[in-house]
Amino acid sequence: MRRFVKLKALLLVLLLAVAAISVAPSVARIADITLPSWITQTFTREFKLGLDLQGGLHLEYSVAVDEALRNKLDQMAGELESAFKEKKDVKVTVDRTGIDTLDIKFDNPEDVKLATEDVMAVAIGYLVEDPDAEGMRAEGIIRMKVPEEVIAENRKAVVGQALDTVRRRVDAMGVAEPNIYPKNRHVVVELPGVSDTATELRAAAKEAGDQLSSALRESADVQIKVVENREDPGALDVRIPERDARKILGEAIKIVEEDGVQLLVTDQLGVQMALLPVDLGAEPDPEMMTITMTEAGRDKVLEGSSGFRRLLKVIERAATLQMHLVDDETPFKDTGVPYLRALYEAGFVHQGMGISVNQEADYGRPEKGGVVVEEPYTFIALERETLETFFRELPAEWRLPKTHKVAYGQLPIPLRRGEEPTQFWRTYIVRSRADITGDRIINATVGFKQDTGVPQVEVSFDKIGARDFDRMSGDNVGRKMAIIMDDMVMSDPVFNERISGGNVVITLGSTPGESIREAANDLVKVLKSGSLPARLNKEFEIRVGADLGQESVEKGFKAFVIGLGLVIVFMGIYYRGAGLIAVFALVMNMVLVLAAMALFQATLTLPGIAGIVLTIGMAVDANVIIFERVREFLREGYTARKAIEAGYDRAFTTILDSQLTTAIAGIVLWQFGSGPIRGFAITLLIGIATSIFTGVFATRVFFDWQANRRGFDKVSI
Repeated sequence: MRRFVKLKALLLVLLLAVAAISVAPSVARIADITLPSWITQTFTREFKLGLDLQGGLHLEYSVAVDEALRNKLDQMAGELESAFKEKKDVKVTVDRTGIDTLDIKFDNPEDVKLATEDVMAVAIGYLVEDPDAEGMRAEGIIRMKVPEEVIAENRKAVVGQALDTVRRRVDAMGVAEPNIYPKNRHVVVELPGVSDTATELRAAAKEAGDQLSSALRESADVQIKVVENREDPGALDVRIPERDARKILGEAIKIVEEDGVQLLVTDQLGVQMALLPVDLGAEPDPEMMTITMTEAGRDKVLEGSSGFRRLLKVIERAATLQMHLVDDETPFKDTGVPYLRALYEAGFVHQGMGISVNQEADYGRPEKGGVVVEEPYTFIALERETLETFFRELPAEWRLPKTHKVAYGQLPIPLRRGEEPTQFWRTYIVRSRADITGDRIINATVGFKQDTGVPQVEVSFDKIGARDFDRMSGDNVGRKMAIIMDDMVMSDPVFNERISGGNVVITLGSTPGESIREAANDLVKVLKSGSLPARLNKEFEIRVGADLGQESVEKGFKAFVIGLGLVIVFMGIYYRGAGLIAVFALVMNMVLVLAAMALFQATLTLPGIAGIVLTIGMAVDANVIIFERVREFLREGYTARKAIEAGYDRAFTTILDSQLTTAIAGIVLWQFGSGPIRGFAITLLIGIATSIFTGVFATRVFFDWQANRRGFDKVSI
């Protein structure tokens, strides 16, 4: 076991040196110390301080899981109706009751026998026929129910999907080290150390970087890498390998110098940016350049901003994209005219209600073999609530059947010449069940209208979504489709012809405090990260100040120093020379723990500091077991060399057993815990691994080094 001691010692020193240097950037950032650039550029991974140490924002959202289950049943109902029509050429009506029941109704009771496995495949594994309702088959109704265990599993899955979606959205906004975890039916979001200003600037800079990358790739056909500037959240570092970056930029985008500042003159970036001058004190790198937002650009980004405004908007957005068929034709009951016209002619809308009635122009595509919709009506109001209250207070006999519903969209109307149009709300009568939903989206990008250059969102569907869209467009040429996002109609295009391929364009309008470009970029982020399976309702929000965090850091560091100092004094007095070896292993253990946290970019929390302090005791405990074993063998007459070998060999099993039992507890805490408990568990598990390494391997190298000397016959222990 004493072979290759010099090689082992060299590897040990190298490991300690690399670990210490890798920890340096994290410590330097916390202590606000400047390090040489070669260190920060080589060792880019750092551990961060948690919310309890540096402050930030703590949010708790409840997930509307039952709403998600209702949506899932509605989707299955639509798929069952389509399956019976396509495979059996029979029309059925599928009605949902609550979150667990579907009734499949046949016009002819004898058609019940057509409910074979190939048609019912979409429901297999989720729905089963209700054994208490078998008698309903004679009436032409099949009642399907969701078992309780399936409901429980899906409720858990909905929370998990919401958690993953929120995490992807926060990551897309560039927030460093977020802590996102489930808590019963809640999703907890902790955003440590992110200031309002930094979040707004970082998000705007990232969008500008995406647009700059696209512009340079299209114009110069180059590979480009855009990363966030470490010192300024409103700046970007741009690298174009093997090319002159500034020259490429000047050829693609017009640059104008004003008051010594090189401004990028373009609307593509969405915010005013400037090219930073070359640092004369550093060696020039033609492949590298830095662009930053101007003061005017920063003011525009931050204008009207309030605590994490944009980030929270992205997190909370349901992004439930749905496509419904607009129905401006079907007569309402026995009135002989469509619903809105029937309400108007019946006198339900009168002066003073704040609602105006508009008869729109005919639309349709008869030349394509489609329908013509004549004189559609729409209701318009300044506030959406006015329209919602009107429909809610109608008599029961004048309300829409379950097959239809009222949808709302914004309509810009100029009230005075030369002023910005005022956003009014208008009504749409649509089919209740969506023909296509957002879960069929495979890609979303920001594009631009060819005639106006206004940003728009281009969406692509998967094979099933493309098939459904092809069917929807082909069966309804001349009719309108309402594209609904987050319970608001975004656009209502007319089907000019059958559309294959599954590509859809969503046009957007600006909202107060947000440009069309921002709306398009945020919508793409949300669609790419996936729509939430259910709404998020904010239950709790609190800002944690940095003062409490600083006090926690100081007390935690004080506890660490006192604990370490007492251990060093005890080991030095009680075990003499061997005790000093154990102290070195203890220090190395602390460095390795922090290096591992930096490698995995873990977040150091107050419970994590407690885990590190506990690691001190565990690391020393391993050496105490070994030293006591060595002492026993020395008392039994073993030579120093034999006592060291036997002590380490015999103690290893005991050390491993004790650490494994602690590791099992740590794994359980990590698996089932959340937040601070998980942070403690991670630190504990890392500490166990490093304690075994330093306590058994590292200290053994020191003793083997002594044992290899001639005349060695005594160990200081």
